[in-house]
Amino acid sequence: MPRHSSQQHRDRVRSALSIDSDGSAIPPAQLRKIRVKEEDIELISLAKAGQEKAFRALLGKYQGSVYSICLRMVRDREQAADLAQDVFLKVFTMLDRYDPSYAFSSWLFKITSNLCIDHLRKRRVETYPMEAPLEGNDGEFARQYEAPDPTPETQMIRKEQMASLDKAVDALPPHYRMIILLRHQENLSYDEIAVALNIPLGTVKARIHRAREMLKERLKKEDI
Repeated sequence: MPRHSSQQHRDRVRSALSIDSDGSAIPPAQLRKIRVKEEDIELISLAKAGQEKAFRALLGKYQGSVYSICLRMVRDREQAADLAQDVFLKVFTMLDRYDPSYAFSSWLFKITSNLCIDHLRKRRVETYPMEAPLEGNDGEFARQYEAPDPTPETQMIRKEQMASLDKAVDALPPHYRMIILLRHQENLSYDEIAVALNIPLGTVKARIHRAREMLKERLKKEDI
C-alpha cells in the first residue's frame, strides 16, 4: 500500500475512533464542531461550484439561528425576517471570501452582527462605549438558574426566571446583547466570538463580563 494511502487510512481510523494526533480522545463537543466545520466546508465548495441544493442546505441549517439573533436584536418579526434574508443574500454573494480556516458559523454570525448593528444605527438606537471590567466565570448565569430538583414548582420558578432573564438580555445595548446571544444562545467559544465580531479576545471577555454585570443589576432590581 502506498505510504500516503496508509496515512490517509490511519487518519480515517483516528477520526472514526475520535482520537487526536497525540493519541488522546477528542472531547465530544470539540468533535461535533470539527464534523460540523467539515460538513460546512463541503457544502460551501459545492455551492461555489453552482449547486443550488448545497446553498439551500446551508440556509436550512443556519436560518433559524440567524433569524433568532436578528429578532432578539431588532425586536420586530418583519424586520428580523428581512435582515435574515439580507444576511444570506450577502453570504451567497461573498462565498468566495470565506476563509475555511475558521468555522463557517463564525463568519456567518459576523455578517449577521454587522447587519444588525448597522440596522440599529440607522434607527438611531443608542449604543454605549465598552468598559474594561474584570473577567467573570463562564456559564455563571446558566448555573444561577439551574433547578437541581425538576419538580413542577421548581420548573415554574425556572420558567419565570428565564423569562425575566430574556427580558433583561433584550434590554441590553446592542453590542452587549449580540455578544451574550452568541455565547449563551449559539454556544460560540470566546475565540469564535472574537472572529465573528472581529475584536480581540480580551475585548470579548470584557464585554461578556460587563454584560453579565448589567444583567445582574437589572435582575437584582426585579428581585430575581
